[in-house]
Amino acid sequence: MTDATETSGIRLRPGPLNALTDVPGIEVGHFTHDRVRRGVTAILCKSGATGGVSVRGSNPGTSHTDALAATTIGTLVHGVGLSGGSLFGLSAIAGIPEWLLGQRIGQRRRGAILPIIPGAVIYDLDLSDPFVHPTAEWGHRAAEAATTGSFARGNIGAGAGGTAGKGPGCVRTKGGLGTASLILPGGIVVGAMVVINSLEGLIHPVTADLYATTGGFDVPLLYHRRDEEPDQAASLRNTTLGVVATNAELTEPQLIKIADLAHDGLARAIRPMHTMLDGDTIFALMPNSTTVRLPDTSGANVTDLIGAAAADAMVLAVLDAARETEGVDGWPSVDDARRALAAGRVDAG
Repeated sequence: MTDATETSGIRLRPGPLNALTDVPGIEVGHFTHDRVRRGVTAILCKSGATGGVSVRGSNPGTSHTDALAATTIGTLVHGVGLSGGSLFGLSAIAGIPEWLLGQRIGQRRRGAILPIIPGAVIYDLDLSDPFVHPTAEWGHRAAEAATTGSFARGNIGAGAGGTAGKGPGCVRTKGGLGTASLILPGGIVVGAMVVINSLEGLIHPVTADLYATTGGFDVPLLYHRRDEEPDQAASLRNTTLGVVATNAELTEPQLIKIADLAHDGLARAIRPMHTMLDGDTIFALMPNSTTVRLPDTSGANVTDLIGAAAADAMVLAVLDAARETEGVDGWPSVDDARRALAAGRVDAG
């Protein structure tokens, strides 16, 4: 039987790669350390892009995000850097513009070339050797590996050290990196990438279902961390990072709003979300090389169209991460955690 949404023409389909790189002008590359679970992901827009950002978590580790605020002049960016290693990861992100400079990519300012790469980090130092810190060389290698084609997901790049479900009432799983894309009318593409490293969980602790597929938000749950409890979960720290991109013609304020709306996708797939212990950050990019304008559609309606698709794509990126990420010692894959929970072998929280 054909789904009614398919016959009515409202169901969106994925792009050819079902990845962020379906958006023209986007390249993605990873570097993952061969000894520790830590790495860097470079999202490049070599021809430049308009960017926006939305930081919803209350404990972020970010770089150059103020330049993407609505009150600025609209700085051209050349991509986004995501890294493990907490604040040490900012050094790795700084290696991405260094590599771009070597390729003579960036804004021209008299005799200078300025590649602009905002970025954000996750805290993963306690998952493996905390003294192996990301360096600029990691950023160089991630940028050098960037491709417009398919790219690896799961325990890779910035997602290598991600973990999830560390909070009370949550089911622990390995976090990781995922991606997805959607095709909209008029040739518009919306892509998403997520790096999951959340205090919160992906799995309902009562039903063993994924929040992203079955919901369960109509069943209220208790998430309460007592002040006197040992800070074991917080020792791993928490931040979920995301990037959404589109070829729709947009302004910087529109991209900021779309980054805001993309956070709705995280809240549909991870529960709870945006806590005081998280640094959740989403970047929005519009590569300037090829843009599409929808006729007879106001700026407000285009913003809502792209924002709604970005939230849906973010949900799908979380599901992609859940499928592609393998378990490691003490942190099972999502499928393994669901099976154990259904069999009564896991206590939430």
